[in-house]
Amino acid sequence: MNIILVGFMGSGKTTIARIISKKHSMKFVDTDKLIEKQQNLTIGEIFDKKGENYFREIEKNFILDYLSFCDNCVIATGGGMPCFFNNMENLKKIGWVVYLKTDFETAKKRAMLSKNRPLFKDEKKAKNLFKRRVICYSKAHFTVDANREKKLTINEIEKMLFGE
Repeated sequence: MNIILVGFMGSGKTTIARIISKKHSMKFVDTDKLIEKQQNLTIGEIFDKKGENYFREIEKNFILDYLSFCDNCVIATGGGMPCFFNNMENLKKIGWVVYLKTDFETAKKRAMLSKNRPLFKDEKKAKNLFKRRVICYSKAHFTVDANREKKLTINEIEKMLFGE
């Protein structure tokens, strides 16, 4: 069984995926980190040098060529990954997709703690992106409230998927 976490920046995908994977002896996969390693560029550099369309193609191929072969993995996706092409449908074929739902203010507050969030420099743009992506994320198998303490979010995911 694979668990795939989707959600906006600051929803806790990487942190929660890492904790669940450790706790349940599953492999942790961070799609952005693996793509950076594969391309030998940061996500920002890929966007700057090759453009968003190139990056979205890489993500699509990454799902088909790498993630589809995962077994017993907890996967933290990039925020936009499920929202392009038919990526959400392909992710749903690979495992249980869980949407870590946050409100915009929570996502913004958390994202501001990281210096690597250029999208939040223009709050109006970030808010519009948030609104568009929520529609995509809501197609996940499950939705979990991620506005609260991560322990509670993790407990809910475990209860749904492991019966704990």
